[in-house]
Amino acid sequence: MAKRKRIGSPFSRKRGARTVRGEVLMDDRTRRRLSHTRWRRIGLMLATVGAVAGIAAFYISPALRVNEIEVGGTVTVSAAEVEAAAGLNGASLLTADLGAAKSRIEELPMVKEATISRAWPQGLRVAILERTPWAVWQAGSRAYTVDDEGVVLVGDAPEGALVISVSGADVGLEPGQIVDQDAVALARSLTELVPAELALNVTRFEWSGDRGLTITTDSGYSVVLGDSQDMEYKLAVWREIEAELGRGNMTGHVLDLRFGDRPSFQ
Repeated sequence: MAKRKRIGSPFSRKRGARTVRGEVLMDDRTRRRLSHTRWRRIGLMLATVGAVAGIAAFYISPALRVNEIEVGGTVTVSAAEVEAAAGLNGASLLTADLGAAKSRIEELPMVKEATISRAWPQGLRVAILERTPWAVWQAGSRAYTVDDEGVVLVGDAPEGALVISVSGADVGLEPGQIVDQDAVALARSLTELVPAELALNVTRFEWSGDRGLTITTDSGYSVVLGDSQDMEYKLAVWREIEAELGRGNMTGHVLDLRFGDRPSFQ
């Protein structure tokens, strides 16, 4: 007896759905679930687009634009100069390049250091450390005020400031330019080293491009030191020569210590 071939029913059941001749028919519950999922996805996409658009609108709006710069620590520099150098008025507070603004402010002759911070939502705070007049760079007929780093400043040096006399023609210096920094640093250190090491005081500082720094002591003789290299050795040689010759015998003479172990006494 031949076996009957079982013909499947046109309807086959699955969970929440049935198939009719290759088509899937969903029940109401499944249709609602899929519809909710689709709408949630659409809603999420719209929310993302809206958030991006909102951030972009907030970014380009004037709400986060710099319209106030608070400047502190200035004495001789004006707040207007600092604001102009910063160059950030109207810039976005989010992307303002504070490092570049700091560099521009520190290019002002009287500014030694500047710090900048954001003051949300529309401001900046700038703190200034000004350069302090320390000495006079006496070049020819002109006297230039410099700080302890050799930067030429605006205005006069304080009364009693150290004077470094410069040999040669006056080439003219502008605020912000820098004179020989080694000479300035050496002069500053010698005001302390010479009294401490040799019980002498320096009464005059002279500088020239070929000889470097020369000092005159209150004992009436001069010492050519050149630059700041090997200063400890130069001071040791100076002590030995003074001990050998006697301080009184050195009056009116010049001791040249520029050439290491070959000092010259004239």
